[in-house]
Amino acid sequence: MGMLANDPLIVARILFWVFAAGVLLLPMRWSFFCFILASHMDITSLTFASATAVGFENTVRIAALPLLLLVRTGFAPLAQFQWTLATKLWAALVAYAAISGLWSSFALSAAKMVVYLAAYLLLYAVLSYGWAAGWIDIKIIRLTAWCAVGIAIFQTFFLGNDWGGIEQRFTSFTSPQYFASCLVSLLAILVFSGERRGAIHYATSIPIVAAVLLSGSRYLFVGIVLLLLVASLRTHGDANSFRFHISGKRVFLALGLAAVMIAALFLYAPQNRFDEVVAVASDRETTLREVGTFGWRLGIYEEIFEQLGRRSLAQLFFGSGTSSGAIVMLDRDASSYQPDAIDANRALHSEYLRALYEWGILGLILFLAFVCAVVIGFKRKVAAEGGGIGLAFFGVLPSLLIGLAIENVLAGAVSAAGVGILLAMSFADQPDPDYLDHVEQEESGHARAEGAELRTYLAGGQGVSV
Repeated sequence: MGMLANDPLIVARILFWVFAAGVLLLPMRWSFFCFILASHMDITSLTFASATAVGFENTVRIAALPLLLLVRTGFAPLAQFQWTLATKLWAALVAYAAISGLWSSFALSAAKMVVYLAAYLLLYAVLSYGWAAGWIDIKIIRLTAWCAVGIAIFQTFFLGNDWGGIEQRFTSFTSPQYFASCLVSLLAILVFSGERRGAIHYATSIPIVAAVLLSGSRYLFVGIVLLLLVASLRTHGDANSFRFHISGKRVFLALGLAAVMIAALFLYAPQNRFDEVVAVASDRETTLREVGTFGWRLGIYEEIFEQLGRRSLAQLFFGSGTSSGAIVMLDRDASSYQPDAIDANRALHSEYLRALYEWGILGLILFLAFVCAVVIGFKRKVAAEGGGIGLAFFGVLPSLLIGLAIENVLAGAVSAAGVGILLAMSFADQPDPDYLDHVEQEESGHARAEGAELRTYLAGGQGVSV
């Protein structure tokens, strides 16, 4: 163990190739399981210059493994894929990102971003088919959650926690934000699965919440609280007059659970990122800029707006090119970033501002139109089914929207975060089993009623059975 702790990358590589072999060789159910765990293996981000090099393992993880799953399904996900408005908008965004890369000064990073965006679309189709075929189910999600937390314990406490950053945060072999984002998505699936609550359900949910707290991700803790609040709402109406109703008892329970989580965190882990927020809020002489990375992000956003203010009308409309956001960081902190090493796709920490800066007003409109189309599509599904598993999307939506505002979600394809988000969305997009049972019962009732009418008619209207 001591030798492995001296070179945790060896362990990460071994685990990655074990999971990759599982994707290739195991039955489809376990192939998907291994794929989800492989998404936690972000290996080469610690060891190479992103702007001028391509990491082999990460290339296999992002490009090869989704294609391998597609091949093993016999390309059935593509045959059954539906080109909705949202998917067409995403495809348009992928195309525009590729075109925009032509005038970017970071050509390799731009090519990577196009692969990330395309991988999202392909993987959504594959995961949706995996749910429909029964290869992915709630049991696999529970097992995945337990394994992800177990891998994080191993990486954090036994391998030196190289992936935990300077704050030594709790995480698997990926960034703490990506790790926590995946767990929030898995929790949303469990909360809205509709399955009977029991010991296994709660025994899985509790470690998930604890792991998110230990990861130190403040925005994803807020995401869990909002997820619980969404779970405490009731749905009413149809597709044309759909709305939520507040259940006071459920809201009170959700807020109570949040208070217990915060109290436990401060009691058993007083030196944490949440305590920093409380300390700043209670000190009148300090501001939110002094809350760790929050002030750093605000400085980046100010620099973005300053550079946008110096642009011509054409530059504002078309942007400066895919992945050109790295210029902001090179101008802002040249001593910490080098042109050949900067990760241009994870530099700006806001996908909304990145879209505006790199793709211009046109790209931002495409991106926001996609987000709106997805939200409206799921709203209609939930309204038509009267709630159901479609609510899993709205459970993960708050953390997704916040993540898009302050993190690098678009570059997270086939990362733990990206796979988690797609798992929740593809799960929510499946037909709700309770709704299907209700429809079948109604159709059966209508058939029986029509049969009775027919028998009465054939019997001369006397109600005699024939």
